[in-house]
Amino acid sequence: MRFALLSLLFSAFCGFSYAGGIRGKISTKIGEPLPYAGIAVKGNSNGTMANADGDYEFALPAGTYEINFQFLGFKSLTKTVTIADDFVELNVTLEEQALNLNEATVGKTKEDPAYSIMRRAIAKARFHQLQVRGYTAKVYSRSTALPTKIPYLLEKRLKKEGIQEGKAFINESVAEIKYRRPNSYSQRIVSTRNSLDNSIPSPNDYILASLYSPEIAGTISPLSPKAFSYYKFEYEGYFEERGQLVNKIKVVPKAYGEGVFKGSLFILEDRWAIHSYDLQTTTSGLEISAKQLFSPIQNVWIPVNQHFRLTGSYLGFAGEFKYLVSLTYQKLDVDPGLKEDIVINDHKNAPEKEVAGKTKNLDNLIQEQKEFSTKNFRKLTKQYEKEQKKEKKVAISDDRLVRSDSIVIDSMANKRDTTYWQALRPIPLTKSEVSSYKMQDSIKVIKDSLGVKKRPDSLYFKPMHLATGNSYALGNRTTFYFKSPIWAISYNTVEGNSVNLITEWTKRWGKSSYFNVRPLIRYSFGRKRVYGNLETNIGNNKWNLLLSGGEMASQINNENPIPPLPNSMAARFFDRNFMKLYQKQFGRMEFSLKNIADVVTLNAGLEFEHRKELFNQESARPIFFWNKYSYTSNRPDNKELANTGFPIHNATILDLTATIRPWRRYLIRNGEKRYLRSRGPSFIVNYKSGLAFAGDVDYSLLQGTIRQNLNLGPRSSLEYFVNGGGFLSKNKMYFPDYRHFMGNEFFFQYAYPPDQFRMLPYYQYSTASRFFQAHATFSTQRFVITRIEALRTTGISETLQLHYLSVPTIRNYSEIVYGIDDILRVLRLEAVAQFHGTKFQGMGWRFGTSIRIGR
Repeated sequence: MRFALLSLLFSAFCGFSYAGGIRGKISTKIGEPLPYAGIAVKGNSNGTMANADGDYEFALPAGTYEINFQFLGFKSLTKTVTIADDFVELNVTLEEQALNLNEATVGKTKEDPAYSIMRRAIAKARFHQLQVRGYTAKVYSRSTALPTKIPYLLEKRLKKEGIQEGKAFINESVAEIKYRRPNSYSQRIVSTRNSLDNSIPSPNDYILASLYSPEIAGTISPLSPKAFSYYKFEYEGYFEERGQLVNKIKVVPKAYGEGVFKGSLFILEDRWAIHSYDLQTTTSGLEISAKQLFSPIQNVWIPVNQHFRLTGSYLGFAGEFKYLVSLTYQKLDVDPGLKEDIVINDHKNAPEKEVAGKTKNLDNLIQEQKEFSTKNFRKLTKQYEKEQKKEKKVAISDDRLVRSDSIVIDSMANKRDTTYWQALRPIPLTKSEVSSYKMQDSIKVIKDSLGVKKRPDSLYFKPMHLATGNSYALGNRTTFYFKSPIWAISYNTVEGNSVNLITEWTKRWGKSSYFNVRPLIRYSFGRKRVYGNLETNIGNNKWNLLLSGGEMASQINNENPIPPLPNSMAARFFDRNFMKLYQKQFGRMEFSLKNIADVVTLNAGLEFEHRKELFNQESARPIFFWNKYSYTSNRPDNKELANTGFPIHNATILDLTATIRPWRRYLIRNGEKRYLRSRGPSFIVNYKSGLAFAGDVDYSLLQGTIRQNLNLGPRSSLEYFVNGGGFLSKNKMYFPDYRHFMGNEFFFQYAYPPDQFRMLPYYQYSTASRFFQAHATFSTQRFVITRIEALRTTGISETLQLHYLSVPTIRNYSEIVYGIDDILRVLRLEAVAQFHGTKFQGMGWRFGTSIRIGR
C-alpha cells in the first residue's frame, strides 16, 4: 500500500465532458479483453484508459482525430476518426508485439546489450526529471477493493455496511495538480465519491515519485545509480513505434523480495527515456504490480496513465486492490535548455571524451558539444541542478526541504450527483463496480425506509465501547478518548490486582495548537485505595508546556523497563515479580522548545517527589506454584549498593536535555512543516541534578547519547544507540536516583526500545558512578533463512544484535542476539547468548510482538 501511495504522481483525468466521442472495446485477435489499455489523441495530451473488461469511453469535441491505442506487449494501433454530435462505436483489435533481435549487436561482446542500454538510461534519468519545469494537470483516479476473505467475527458487522466477500467497493476522485520544479506541488480535490459512505471527502494523498528517482518508497529503481548492485538485466529485443525504436529489457533482481522490482522495462533508443514498464514488487507479504505508459508531449515522454494491483492477505483479511490513474496535462513547461538532440555514449564501449568548459551550464554545453559519455553526463546533470539552485538563491536551510504540498478540498467535492459522474467519468465502470454502487444505494434506501440512522463510533457511545474503548469527536476540533478498563487491568505483588481508568480531552485550533487534559484514576485491590494523576499539555509545533501531578506506585527505573502485561503474566503464572515499585506524590513541570532552526530541541523539567518505599502484599500468590522460583523482595538486588531500601524523603530534580539533529529534513503540507526521520545521527546531551536546597537529595549527572537508523539499501538497516556518562557529584542520593538500564528477565516482551537489553537483570548493575552502553541492531532480508525466496517474500526479516554495558561492578557485559522478525507479520523470536567479559554465561530465548498491548 505504501508503494501504491508513493506512485500516485502519474495520475490524472481528462476533465471535460462533451456531447460526442468514441466508445468501444479493446481486445486481442481471439476476443480476449485487454484491461487498462491506453487511449491517447495524437498531437496533444488528451487520453484515457480502458477498464478491467477492456471497455472504454472517450469524450471529445467535434472534429477529426488520430487516436492511438496501446497495451504492453501488443502493437500500438492508430485510428483516424471523425466526431460529430454523438458517440462513435469503435472496437479495436490489437496484435501481439513481435520482438526483433539485432544479432550483430548481440554478437559484438560477451556482455548482454541490456547493460549498455541501462547505463545510458541511468545516466539520463535525472535529466529526464529536470526537463519538466512545471505542469498543470487534471487527475482522475479510481480504486477498487475486492475482499476475498473476511474474518468470521467481523463478517456480519461489515456486511451491514455493504462489505462482503466477492463484492467490490470503489472510490473515485477528480483533482487538479500543479507542479513546479524542484519539489513544489499543489492539489485541488474537485470531486470524490465512494460506494460505502460519501459523507466525508476522501482525497488521495499524492506523494509524488518517479521511476527516474533512485528509490520509490524504499524500493531501488532499475534506473538508480546503484541499480547494478541489485539487478541483472537481459535484452529481449526491440520493436518500432511512432518512428521510435523501443528496447525491451528484462529486470531480474539478484535476490527478489522487498525493496526491489522484477519485470520488464521498455527504453526508447537514443533518447534513453522510459517508454513504459511492467514491474512487480512485494512488501509485507503483499504482491504489488505496477504498469505505466508514457506518451510524447512537446517532444518529452511523460507518464499519462498507470494501473496498480495489490493482492495478498493480512490478519485474516484477504483480497485484491486495484488503482487506476489517468492524467491529462493542460500546461506543460519544458526546460528549453535541456533538449534531446544529444548523444550519450556508453563509457565502457566508447572512449571517454573530455567535456569542453566544465564550468559552463549544461544547456550551453549541449549547444556546443552534443556528445557526452555516461559518466560525464551524470556529473554535468548534478552540476546543472546546483546552478539552478544558485540562480534561484535557494537558502541553505531550504536544502532540508524535501517537498512542498498544498491540498484544497472543494466545498462540493462530495456532493456531486450520479449524473455529474456519468458525464465526467473517463473510464467506464465494470459490472462489479456498477453493482457496488447499486448495492450501497439499496442499503441506504432500506435504512432510510426503516428510519435507521447511522451512528458513527466517533460520535456516539455504544455499550461495546466499555470493552473496546473509543475516541469521540465532539465537534469544533475537540475529541474525547476513553480507554477500556478491561485492557488496563494488571497485577503486581505490591498492589495486587489493579485497574486504570484513562481518559483524555483534546482541543485543537489553528494549524498546530493544542490543549489536552489527561486524568488517570487507578484502584489497587491489594492496597484497597484509589490514587492517580492529572496531566495537561498546551503548545504547538514550536513549544510545549506540560504540567502533571498526583500520586502513583511507580517503577524505580522511571523509564519503565517492564510493561504491565509481561509483569502480570510473570507474577500470576510463573511466580516471578519483576516490577519494583515505590510510592511517589509528585508535581512536575516540563517546558520544551522544539525544532529551533529545524535541528535543535531543548527540554527543561523540574519535578518534586515525596518518596516512600513499598513492600510486597502478604497475600500475594501466583495462580500456579513453582518449585524453581519464588517472589523476590520489592527491594532490588544491586551489586553496588548492599541495601536498596530507603526512608521516606523528598527529592527535587532538575532535568535539562538538548537534542540536535543536524541532518533533519522536512516537507511542507498546507504551510505546515512535517519533519521526517533524520538521515544522519542525532546527538543528545542530558544534565540531571538533585537540588539540595529543595529536598533531601544532592547529586548531579551528565550523560550523552548518539543514535541513528541507517538505511543500507533494500531490506537492510542498521540502528545503533551509544550512551555514556557519569555522576559529577553524589553528596546524597537514594536508589531511585541511580542510573538504571533497560534490562529484561522475562521470555515475552514487545515494543523493544533501541537501548533494551534481552537478558540483563533489571537493577543488578544500576550505578552511581560512570557507565557506558552500546546497542546495535542489523536487520536484513538476505542473511540465512531469508536467502530462501519463498520465506523472504512472506515479509520476515532476520536481525543480528549486539548489546554491551560497562559499569564498575561489571566491566564488560554483552549479549549477542539472532532474531527472526515479522513472523506472520506480527511475531518475533530471538536467541540470546550472554557473556561476562569473554566468559559465556548461557543462552536464552525471547518471544515477542511488535503490536503494543496494554498500557
